[in-house]
Amino acid sequence: MVDLRFIFVFLIIFFVFVFSTVSQSPDQNTENKSLRILSKTLIGDDGRVYACSDNDFFSFESSGSIAWSVHMDFKCNTGFSPVYSGFNQMLVLAENRILRIDFPRNGTKSEPEMFFDPGETILGFAVSISSSSVYITVKDHGLYAYNMLRQQLWIAEPKTERFGYRLGCRKDYENCKFDSGPVIDSCEASIYISNNEGELYSLSLRGTYYQWIQDLSLVYRFFTVTPGNNGLVYVVFPTKSLVFALDSFSGDILWQKTVGPLAESSGSHPVIDTNSWVSIGSLDGTLYSFSRTGELHKIPKNAEADSMIQVEPLLDCSGNGVYVSQTKLEGKTDRVIGESTYVSAKKPETAVFSLVVPETRSIHWSHSYSDQSPSLLLDEDLQHFVLDERIVLAFIAASNSGNPFRCRSKHEKLSSSCSFAEPEHLDIYIGNERTIIWCLLFEFVIIVLFAALVRFCFIFWKKQKLQGRPFSAFLDKRRLLHRKRREIDRTITRLQNESTADDFSVEKINDLVQERENVKRKLSSTYSLGRDIDASKSKDHVLPLYGGGSRSFSFRNKENESITIFQAHRHESSSSEESYRNQHYDDDDDDGVADDENDEGDLKRKQKGKFVAHSEGSSSDNYESCGNASSRRSTYLKKRSLSLRD
Repeated sequence: MVDLRFIFVFLIIFFVFVFSTVSQSPDQNTENKSLRILSKTLIGDDGRVYACSDNDFFSFESSGSIAWSVHMDFKCNTGFSPVYSGFNQMLVLAENRILRIDFPRNGTKSEPEMFFDPGETILGFAVSISSSSVYITVKDHGLYAYNMLRQQLWIAEPKTERFGYRLGCRKDYENCKFDSGPVIDSCEASIYISNNEGELYSLSLRGTYYQWIQDLSLVYRFFTVTPGNNGLVYVVFPTKSLVFALDSFSGDILWQKTVGPLAESSGSHPVIDTNSWVSIGSLDGTLYSFSRTGELHKIPKNAEADSMIQVEPLLDCSGNGVYVSQTKLEGKTDRVIGESTYVSAKKPETAVFSLVVPETRSIHWSHSYSDQSPSLLLDEDLQHFVLDERIVLAFIAASNSGNPFRCRSKHEKLSSSCSFAEPEHLDIYIGNERTIIWCLLFEFVIIVLFAALVRFCFIFWKKQKLQGRPFSAFLDKRRLLHRKRREIDRTITRLQNESTADDFSVEKINDLVQERENVKRKLSSTYSLGRDIDASKSKDHVLPLYGGGSRSFSFRNKENESITIFQAHRHESSSSEESYRNQHYDDDDDDGVADDENDEGDLKRKQKGKFVAHSEGSSSDNYESCGNASSRRSTYLKKRSLSLRD
């Protein structure tokens, strides 16, 4: 009996299922079969939307009409958007092959060209227009670099060594491999790619040079990377709801922020505007925007509970604002399991598309659509494709709906692509800037002093008195000259204070003055600390008190009475006397070695000779107090001869 009841219930359910299947209208089945799924879209600089579906590549106008299409021999991968490669060409991933599609010229279409066929799974690819290169990640093989002529440039692997040390793949070196597509930072000329161990690599565009490797496995192994083109790299962990900002030069983590729950499949890639604000949508219905320094703006501040953002925002043509799609649902529940948040949503009611400026938190345009209204606003060509929020948002952004800003030209985009690399100064050395400036100033002063010392030594060691003689002898001679000058100064001072205005005192002071000038000349020329002075270039008299025809001496007596004496000479005696003095002083300059041991007693010997000469002169007959020129000349020669004899 029980078996019969079970069979009866089963038959009822079977007939109900068959009836419901047969009762479906043939028009509805035909419509579902005719709708095609578009791949991820690309908004070009010309304002058109590019996408592929099945074996066809489409170029749409911003209104939704098809501008042109190309048939392909392979079915495209809808998970990847087309990539513009320059020279009016597009690269499309189809069945693990990269096809190159040329834009029509003069209405003539060309067949797609095979660009790369590895025979393995392609994880992703990127194009650098500046270097005219394509970078492709092949599963279990590595990162390949090709130029536009399809010539291989280099191959990079996650396993690398430098100077005997392993870089990357620290946990499982044998099974380590790249597991993400490459991401290009045009401003830094770098490539970012991750491996299956949670390590992020930064490579140079020109070769396999690893700039830095950052281990992020402590946070989570799976993440998305977005270059900021502003000196930062943004890493998003969807399961952890975290956003990291890394220094693009060193890979250091500058700041990290927590956002609302994120969608893993889509919506985990942020968008960066020209003001260096990075924006990402959350499943809590809020747009999270961060400045370059980590300042947070939430748009709107208080989102509705039954709303979510599950589509990546798109940048507008001006670069100042972003288009956001917010879905309103019949209901939504959140569950937190461990460190992850799971969101369960009911049937969507409406979609709200908005244009916001993250820097000012302003909403410039907003409009809501039901599930049927987008088809009425766009061209009928789109009726053959499945229109979800992602596709509709792309066409709204391409048509600049409600955009009050002026669109940038292609030249302006290229010129300003890296101009916001550092919109404001990021002071890493907080509190040490003044210390660094003082250290640099101190180093500059040390360098200047060292340069002056080197120049001084170079000039000093070229002196003639140091050639072939020890340095100690030069210093001893210089010390003796200074001592002699001090003794002469003391003697002159004593004679000026004690002597009277007689002929002997005048002659004695005159000789001491000449001797002092001779010592000074030595100290300032041959025994100076500077360069030698060429005596042939200087013909000035060494006797400052001699005027050529007369001499004058000034001194004070004991009563501080000022006395000035003038003496006249014959012209013929003056010329011979001058030549004698010049010869005497010239000979004195060349006696560098001979007179070192006799300098201390030289002054006393000359004074003694002067005293003898004076005694002999005073005993001559008919010698008058004023005297004449011939007697003074004989006295002067006698004193010089005694001095030279000693």
